[in-house]
Amino acid sequence: MNSRSAFSKALRKIRSDHGFSTAHQFFKGMGGSKTLGISFVSYWDLERGKKLPRSRNLKALMAALGIEIRSSEGRDLIGAYLKSLLGSDELLEAVAPPSACQYLPGQDLAETAARGALARLAVNLTMEQWQARTRDVASHICHSFLANTSGWATIAELAAATKLKPDIIRKALRSLASVGLVEFSGDKARNRLEGKVIQAPPITPATAAIRAALRNNWNAWLADSELVSGKRRAVRMGKDGFALYRQHLERTLDLAEVYANPAESRQDSAIYLIEAGIARVLPKR
Repeated sequence: MNSRSAFSKALRKIRSDHGFSTAHQFFKGMGGSKTLGISFVSYWDLERGKKLPRSRNLKALMAALGIEIRSSEGRDLIGAYLKSLLGSDELLEAVAPPSACQYLPGQDLAETAARGALARLAVNLTMEQWQARTRDVASHICHSFLANTSGWATIAELAAATKLKPDIIRKALRSLASVGLVEFSGDKARNRLEGKVIQAPPITPATAAIRAALRNNWNAWLADSELVSGKRRAVRMGKDGFALYRQHLERTLDLAEVYANPAESRQDSAIYLIEAGIARVLPKR
């Protein structure tokens, strides 16, 4: 085992956990060298343990994977990187914080097990699929409906649920079908990724326009929605506490998938949008 194997193993695992089944799928899906700052061969060498990235490239990799420095995955990857640089973990252990500091009180094995199960269902969309998904509000709504509904749905059912005109729905479905997100046949459609958990696009320059369009579509959808529940609280936190709480909040939001059931009766269920946000309010900038 070479000195770079710790990093390559950690990188492969995190890439796979985020729904990228191959190195090439990840590299291409994230915008290639324009985003990561290295060629595919160089990236592949990282996964094969042939080299280690420069620190700036490591930051780009983490951004493309959608993980932050202070997250558990971020610590795992950085720890593996330092272990590979040092050749062992003895020096690293001398300055590493206690493992208990990585978790908030109340985080338990059930949450860990649930996240592990969800990771196995994770799938990432291609840039082309995200572009079709965020093309307009109709495409956004139709895809969201089908992604949360098992089996076939008719144009009439979509029109009744979304209040969109049938012609607009057909146009959206044709666009989604052209990139493999849905199957559209005659007067009905169904999700082609049933049972999968679609990962959000990572925060990279290549996905900036997609994320902006996605945010605009969510806001347009929310403007005409019914607020079922909400709660707000203002608190002061230090950087470390904030990082840990943010991580916990994001995990909690992801765990909504545990309660999801696309096979629920369409007459006795509804599709809910669960939103979590943190705003810095004071002191004013």
